Amino acid sequence: MRKLVILLHRYLGIALALLFVIWFASGFAIIYTGGMPELTEKARLISLPGLDLERVSVSPNQAQQLARASSIPKLTTIMNRPAYRFSESDGSVVFADDGTVLSGAMISSRQIIADFTGAKEEVIERIGRIEEVDQWTIPLRSELPLEKFRVNDGSGTEVYVSPRWGQVLLVTDSRDRFLAWIGAIPHWLYFVDLRRNTALWTEVVVWLSSLGTILVSLGIVLIFIQLRRTRPFSFSGAIPYKGIMRWHFLTGLFFGLITLTWVFSGLLSMDPYPWTRARGLAFDQSIMHGGEVNLERFDTISLQLTGQELSGIVNSSQIKEIEFKRIQGEYFFYLTIPSSESSWGFTKTLVNLNNLQAKNDLFSTSFILQQLAQNLEHEILASEVLQEYDNYYYSRPSSNSPSAPLPVLRIDFDDADRSSIYVNLNTGELAGQTNRMRRIERWLYNGFHSLDFQFWYGSRPLWDIGIILLLSGGLLLALIGAYIGIKRLFRNTRALIS
Repeated sequence: MRKLVILLHRYLGIALALLFVIWFASGFAIIYTGGMPELTEKARLISLPGLDLERVSVSPNQAQQLARASSIPKLTTIMNRPAYRFSESDGSVVFADDGTVLSGAMISSRQIIADFTGAKEEVIERIGRIEEVDQWTIPLRSELPLEKFRVNDGSGTEVYVSPRWGQVLLVTDSRDRFLAWIGAIPHWLYFVDLRRNTALWTEVVVWLSSLGTILVSLGIVLIFIQLRRTRPFSFSGAIPYKGIMRWHFLTGLFFGLITLTWVFSGLLSMDPYPWTRARGLAFDQSIMHGGEVNLERFDTISLQLTGQELSGIVNSSQIKEIEFKRIQGEYFFYLTIPSSESSWGFTKTLVNLNNLQAKNDLFSTSFILQQLAQNLEHEILASEVLQEYDNYYYSRPSSNSPSAPLPVLRIDFDDADRSSIYVNLNTGELAGQTNRMRRIERWLYNGFHSLDFQFWYGSRPLWDIGIILLLSGGLLLALIGAYIGIKRLFRNTRALIS
């Protein structure tokens, strides 16, 4: 049995050691570079001009009829014109100034890019139409086709424009792409030829992570079964190896367990088991809002409201976007506006449709609880207003996107999955959801993979120091293992040839 464990560990190590080196080395980069290049919400909003509400002559209800859409639109700016953008399922844009439905023939991609980047049209070069994902549009698979352009600005800027939305969806430059190549791409195995086939990529990652978990588990077993018994006990004498094997044994002893938790939690990120895919309580969120949105209630937008009036209400010179909400039976404009007091540069404000007053107080918890109790078959076990994050509802500081809102109402249900939901009391909308299996996965994945524990993660740079030391130990373990494996492989190869 001992020999079998040794052989399995040896040959799995030969096969996987270099992959472990890649995972650990890229782990350093991905902590500080993030994932793949993306157009952040902050960058998207910065690029938008303020809404010109004086030009709005089409109501959201009329736009919905013109687009033959079923979703609730967002009033934004597209091609320097106020426009209603509907959900991805509808895939429509209706200009709010004259009711024209956006078509591909109307789009000037160069002008869109010039407005977005500030570059002159003569330095914008068309690369082509992207019909299938390339290395940088993997997360935008559902948005294809896209028009790809190069901006000759000395930074290697490339821009992807959607012919469906008339908007920029992605901007990358040489620095972004380099950081992705040393971080996210090797760490997630996001190589485009593999990633184009989602099912194959999933199988490859799951199998490699599973075999890696077995490899490290066998190594930990070997640490204990290979120890010599010495009397009196001597730690040095108990280690049965010398040279490079002794160093492999020692790095496995000190860093084997953290390596195991990292590779296993990485496996869990792929949701490989039914329990990791448990979604918990499903319900129609409109029951918390008092019913579906009736867009006819907003027909007055082009008659009663002007840009100056709304700007005065929210005390802002610019309104970037407007959403249309029904919350607890009342109707609201949901305005996105710049804010110097916000950590990411923007804030959102509800304005009551009836009295044109900004809502500054919280929504009723009793209304939410009553609606859920009346419309769901599962009993509410407990509810609590949270002024601070808990272990399952939280966010991490970011300058590119808003933090998870507070306060929230946490509601626990007696369904089979022991689901909990979190309702944002500033907007009366669902802010988060978890269940028994997700709570377990939170510790097994976020806890182990990112060492995301409240007592530690919030204490930076202590977290950074700890994670770098542990990553360094894991990388050293992998490098030594790779050296031993390659050396043995060459020796065996020479023996076969001779």
